[in-house]
Amino acid sequence: MPSKDIYFYTHFAPEVRTHLEAGAFRALCKHLNDRSDSVQNIDLMSIAGFGRNCLAKWLVKEARNLCSEDPNHKNAALLNAFGHSQATREVYGCDFFRWKKKYPQKATFEQMQKFQESESIHAVHKEDTMLKSGMTVAMTQEFEQKFKMILEAGAFRSLLEHLADRSDIVQNIDLMNISGFCRNCLAKWLVVEARNLSSTIKGVCQESFTDEETQLVKDLDAFGYDEGAKYVYGIEYAEWKAEHAKKATDKQLSMYKASATIHAKHDKKMLEPQCKQGPASYAAPSDELERRSPTLATQVLRKVSLPTAAAKRPTSRSAPRSKKPPPLSDVCCEDVDNDHSMDRDVAVSRYRTPSPPKVDLFLRVGILTISDRAANGEYENGDLSGPAVEQSLNENITKLNAMRGELDATNAKIIFCVKSIVPDEFEDIVNHLHQWCGKDDEGPTCDIIFTTGGTGFSARDITPEATNEVIEKDASGLMTFATAQCSAIQPLAALSRGVAGICGGTLIVNLPGNPAGVGQVLDILLPLLIHAIKDIKGL
Repeated sequence: MPSKDIYFYTHFAPEVRTHLEAGAFRALCKHLNDRSDSVQNIDLMSIAGFGRNCLAKWLVKEARNLCSEDPNHKNAALLNAFGHSQATREVYGCDFFRWKKKYPQKATFEQMQKFQESESIHAVHKEDTMLKSGMTVAMTQEFEQKFKMILEAGAFRSLLEHLADRSDIVQNIDLMNISGFCRNCLAKWLVVEARNLSSTIKGVCQESFTDEETQLVKDLDAFGYDEGAKYVYGIEYAEWKAEHAKKATDKQLSMYKASATIHAKHDKKMLEPQCKQGPASYAAPSDELERRSPTLATQVLRKVSLPTAAAKRPTSRSAPRSKKPPPLSDVCCEDVDNDHSMDRDVAVSRYRTPSPPKVDLFLRVGILTISDRAANGEYENGDLSGPAVEQSLNENITKLNAMRGELDATNAKIIFCVKSIVPDEFEDIVNHLHQWCGKDDEGPTCDIIFTTGGTGFSARDITPEATNEVIEKDASGLMTFATAQCSAIQPLAALSRGVAGICGGTLIVNLPGNPAGVGQVLDILLPLLIHAIKDIKGL
């Protein structure tokens, strides 16, 4: 049973709680919609175990739960007609496929890896086997009037339960860094909705308030952030923080500052209680109390033409203890603790991207596309793998530079990039590599050369053999590591025979010819290659 001293229960009837929860759910959806191009579902899933689609599925779950309580209910057909397509429109603000086309989010190798490794915290949804014929316009209007707010409130509670089950694992600072909101924001959106509801009642009633209306307005105005946080966390926030929150690492704090543009903004004055709390009007909810109808709050809400609902609450809202070790650190969205005396820096996966070296690296890069068809101009859109190498290289260098602390002025920068295309001919490949390694007086000397193509099993795939002809020091560990990482996601990655090695002062790396494969391999290798180049240069 919920705690008897949680203001949300003791001062608000079920209908009012439903109204506030539904409003907070809509605020969350709006927050995510406003950040559609910067907050990706795959990152939300990896960090918090849920994404926008989970919010939609929780809406559907609530509709099924309502219907299962009374299958013969006169509105059963209406509830059963509500499916995932309608729910995603509620969450995304438009049809899901239209949203996906407008905001394409192609996952990187690193994102895919983190997604797989975070599978244990992902929300699990039962398959919705209900046959849905879809909603007509009339049905949609009736549904929104009767049930929309109930489902939104239920989905909000499902989110709270999801986060409570992961209190030790899903840390507020990581939520803020990835999505711009955290548990504290959910509490604040509840308060904002309380202010909105109070304002609406005042506007409708003007100066003629009944005693019940006066009491409801006072209870709404006395509801502040502390009260909202206690409901969201299930206990006092300070108590939850002491038990579950971890000290933030330097990397997390740096990301927190870098992600400030997507953080939710809150009016602190609005979040403060507007008056003193009055006496409690309700006990902790039970089935008997939830079924009591109509309540005084119901009558008030009907007077101001707001939907009402006796939404069923879970029997417990305290934050459970997780049996899993907490892997990350935590700060909240407004209380950043800079004391790092007890920093925890535990890996969230088997592989962590190493920090960039603290030196200035001015890179001279060579990109050699090895392909008979590309050399002969047979591709309608021209060579794609060479540009893919250049694009992925720039993206990864930008990402690595962003990992540096504010006081670290060093960076990596490409000062020139030479590109060429040759056929799958042994001598052509060897000659280009020798030239770019500074073995003759012609052409530039590169710090690193990326070849792309010719690493497969066909008779013409000879890039590894030509590369071995040139290199003086073997660096096979790089390619063994990349192959192991990539093949864990795509077994066909093991069919690449690429090699790596050093010729003079130049590092040579064979990449696959598939443009998508190029990006995956560079996501893994580049953080290591930067360190290798630093060592080769003797910096």
